[in-house]
Amino acid sequence: MDAKQQLISFYGMWYQIVLWCLAASVFIHCIAACVACRALRRHPRGRFFPLVIIFIGFLYPITGGVVTSATIAAVYRAAKFPMTLYSAFLWGAGQSFIGFLISYSRILATL
Repeated sequence: MDAKQQLISFYGMWYQIVLWCLAASVFIHCIAACVACRALRRHPRGRFFPLVIIFIGFLYPITGGVVTSATIAAVYRAAKFPMTLYSAFLWGAGQSFIGFLISYSRILATL
């Protein structure tokens, strides 16, 4: 695919956003798993926590990422606004980055 190619169909937009959300989420969670592996290498059960972290990296894009990506794609489609692949990357990676910021800041624990 060419970077300047424009996505017009709902499915094409949705798929590209979900794909980038999945890739960014797995990348972020792999880094966190490496840190956890290093920190918990001598813990008897803590050695297996990185596997849980990587599983969670797949879990959000499959659940919440699908819904939010469909919402973004629906807005673009309803407005008849074509989406470039770069925009799909920004929306997908942006979703993962915002999820990372919310979980890192522990804002959910204060609600």
